[in-house]
Amino acid sequence: MKITVHYKSGVSQVFIVPAEIQVTEFRKMAEEAGGDVLKVEFSSFNPKSYQYYAGEGKF
Repeated sequence: MKITVHYKSGVSQVFIVPAEIQVTEFRKMAEEAGGDVLKVEFSSFNPKSYQYYAGEGKF
């Protein structure tokens, strides 16, 4: 699965992760790689990207 993480610092990073990874495990990995998460885009489900904002408690 391709996941784009946007950080509060303004930096974005693309991760390629297995679909079986737990959300909490991925979030910890993403934060260790780049800091506080602003939003996450899951772009492998279909052509339309799904975005989740960390501040809204959806990720």
